[in-house]
Amino acid sequence: MDSEKILIVGWENELAEIELIAKPFEAVASIVFDAKGHSVVPTKSIDADVNLSIEFLKINQHQFNHRESVLKAPSELAIWLYKNSDFDIIYCTRHAGLGYFVSVLQRTVIGCHHWSIKWFGSSSIPMKYIDEKRFLDKEGLLLSHIEKKQERELEVKCEFQERIGVNEIAVIIPFHNRSEYLPLALSSLAGQGEGLEVVIINDASSDNERRNLAHIITDDKFASLTIKIIDSDIPLGASEARNRGVANTSRDYIFFLDDDDILAPNALRLCCDGLSLEKADVVTVAFSFFDGDGVPDFENEKGVLIQFHDALDWSSALLYNCVGGISALYRRSVFEEVNGFQCSDIAGEEDWQLILKLSFNGKMITNIPLPLLWYRNTPLSLSKKMLRYESRRQLCSLYENVLPEALSNLPEFVTSTQHMKSVPSDELSMLGWELYPHKDKPIYIYGGGELGRAVLRFLRELEPSVNVELVIDRNAKFIREIMGYQVVTLEELSFKNEAVVIIASLSFVEEIEAQLPSSVRHTIRLKN
Repeated sequence: MDSEKILIVGWENELAEIELIAKPFEAVASIVFDAKGHSVVPTKSIDADVNLSIEFLKINQHQFNHRESVLKAPSELAIWLYKNSDFDIIYCTRHAGLGYFVSVLQRTVIGCHHWSIKWFGSSSIPMKYIDEKRFLDKEGLLLSHIEKKQERELEVKCEFQERIGVNEIAVIIPFHNRSEYLPLALSSLAGQGEGLEVVIINDASSDNERRNLAHIITDDKFASLTIKIIDSDIPLGASEARNRGVANTSRDYIFFLDDDDILAPNALRLCCDGLSLEKADVVTVAFSFFDGDGVPDFENEKGVLIQFHDALDWSSALLYNCVGGISALYRRSVFEEVNGFQCSDIAGEEDWQLILKLSFNGKMITNIPLPLLWYRNTPLSLSKKMLRYESRRQLCSLYENVLPEALSNLPEFVTSTQHMKSVPSDELSMLGWELYPHKDKPIYIYGGGELGRAVLRFLRELEPSVNVELVIDRNAKFIREIMGYQVVTLEELSFKNEAVVIIASLSFVEEIEAQLPSSVRHTIRLKN
């Protein structure tokens, strides 16, 4: 027993239990988190009369912000343990799901299979919560789910049902006029392993960009990749481009990557192993947003970490995407079985819809809780342009076949409630005052997303005192009309004299303003 390396993980208010567990051992390490999810080093022992040899470790938590604050401690514990995996026994608290991602790593990552996980403490969510089904409490839903799931399948079988090779994967990349980023994405693929196929769908790029693409793939750096280009003169959109890419490969496994994103080293190998070990149909990964035009420093780059936890958590998936992102490894057979991505004029959240659809059809989706993908944050990222309300309604229509009749209206209720809660009333409250001196001038709204629609609703109440001409959005080919207003791209628009542009965005405002022609005399920026 003394030769085994032991780690105890818990919360600050569980220090007495941690010390009790440590008593029989000559030496143990411990990581303790406070209520805000920060690792802390206790200043003194609870029982001063007992001589305990506990090395309290303080882990580095400066790299990531988190979409879900309650996942800060479990997410960063998992990342740290993956890099420091030489423990034999891990004692972990049940409270607040701290050990959830540790147990997931043990099942999905071969280098973590040797852990023996033991649990202590009690959960934080009472059964009364689950019985009352408080569907709109996102944090409570999340905690109740991961606490219930974190202890499953403790007896891990360290064997592959099938050993998948990276050379059995086709990576599908939609490409549209971003030749400056594509070589970086391809470089991240070239290091994943020999024999990887890459299918690039050239989605109606300009002639110059087509020439750039043809030149890029001849670079010797990509000699290990089998690259295939599928040309389309007609704009397809990302979903149809991905579907077409799948139709043009014979590989049994599919991975989707955007043309400006970066895969972490060994990401595909980890996905292959996770798929085999869990006998899964899909493997999703955590990802982090990053800024800039280069390749992120994976160890030090700061970013926003997006964690997905379980595609079977259908209640939480009504409120936010907890099921997985675009960059995931699929068995091609299950992708084709459900007819791939749903294509429509509504842009955004196709990844969420597809994985949820697969989950509803009984497919096994597992997650590796490590940031294996880095998502480039740019002013043109689709995540800033999507029509969330419309796409959410489309997503929730999937629930019609799995919800009991008594709950049939729940998706629409949740969608509408969340949409109304998201309206930035503080920003809109001052818009009327800023707009008043220009109310007789032609008004244009730049931004067709949630904030743009909120601005349009506000301005509609002021009609006929104000005159909204058009909505400007780079996704005009997908979003042709919003609330009766025509949507156009900036390139195809000729502004009327004395035009006023309301920039309906809280990010990249300077970049948007710089794109506007000199004929625009006045812009209104909504304050955060």
